Amino acid sequence: MALFKRKTNDYETASRGLNESQTAADKLIIEQMKDDDEFAAKLVDNLKSGSPLILNFDGLGDFAANKMLAFFAGATYACEGKTVKINETTYLFARRVEFLDGSLQRFIQTLPKK
Repeated sequence: MALFKRKTNDYETASRGLNESQTAADKLIIEQMKDDDEFAAKLVDNLKSGSPLILNFDGLGDFAANKMLAFFAGATYACEGKTVKINETTYLFARRVEFLDGSLQRFIQTLPKK
């Protein structure tokens, strides 16, 4: 009888889903940000559940954009994730494990440069 379970690393966790047909880019959520804390909290819940986020902060004022950007960067850091600047107002937030299949990098490379 085992009382303790062996800890798995990120690569083992990610490899469990390799046989699934859905990539990280397939789970991508793209949103225009608004200054709404409840909306932001729901997006962070999606991030924690494994859906990468591409968020555009263009419609927000400087203070609101900085507040939301700091919130999402902090949430991504807490999930051991990565923030990627796509252009001046658009960012990708994802957990580290979502980058392992390479689909997010390929998606970013297809985006037009501003």
